[in-house]
Amino acid sequence: MRLGRAAPDAIGALASLLLAAFIVVVPRAAQAQMTQAQKDEVKLHYQRATRAYDLQKYTEAIDEYQKAYEISGDPPMLYNIAQAYRLADQPAEAARYYRRFLQRMPNARNREDVERKIADQEKLAEQRKKVEPVPPPPPPVQTKPPPIVEVKPPPPPPTVTPPTPPTPPQPPPEPSHARAVVGWSLLAAGVIADGVAGYEAYRAKQKSDQLTKDSMMMKVFDPSVETAGKNANIAAIALGIGGTALAITGIIVLATGGSSEQTEEKPATPVARLTVTPWISAGLFGGGARLQF
Repeated sequence: MRLGRAAPDAIGALASLLLAAFIVVVPRAAQAQMTQAQKDEVKLHYQRATRAYDLQKYTEAIDEYQKAYEISGDPPMLYNIAQAYRLADQPAEAARYYRRFLQRMPNARNREDVERKIADQEKLAEQRKKVEPVPPPPPPVQTKPPPIVEVKPPPPPPTVTPPTPPTPPQPPPEPSHARAVVGWSLLAAGVIADGVAGYEAYRAKQKSDQLTKDSMMMKVFDPSVETAGKNANIAAIALGIGGTALAITGIIVLATGGSSEQTEEKPATPVARLTVTPWISAGLFGGGARLQF
């Protein structure tokens, strides 16, 4: 499944999906025929599908919408399935479910928009059929030659290397106050960046909650709120990762710099290697690091 092309339209498509789910009228007779257990099951499948849709897991969303439709027979579920197929870059299936939606709801308020989507998806499907590459023929079967037995000569006699004299100890390094200043500066910058990242994450959550609330109250979609939430989320992730890396780097500088004089000979300090790993998922941002000597 190819999602790269459909991912930029995910937010707009979700708004259309939620709008269509609220503007269409569900037949009262179909609702009256369902028991309370069936209504609860339909609600559960719909919530699972919506979460999968938000995470761009369109295959899972399609499966859950289909299960909800099998129980309720609610026509908006057909529209939701078509939307998921369209964003999953499967134009032929998307056009088929858009047509089923209009067959079940010929007087839908968004009929003109659905008909445009049908035309676009069918055109895209026809174009892909024309440029679909022909699979290459299978490679010829090659027979393996018999293995070659390699005769190795006997190993040479071991050579005895005379021991090398020990190197004289190096003088103790001078105490470095500059490294301490750099280390504390990096640590402070990392803490500040993490604090700003937490604030940006809080702002992003507020914008997301506002969009969800406006959608449920059928208010006019405000793209500036969505843009502000995206920018806050990106800033939170970037500052969280950068702040964590800065703080850990500062700790390493403080730990390996040393500010006290050495009174006796010590083995050479091994080279420290820092590995920074970002943590990014739904509702979670930050970073981790591993210090290896």
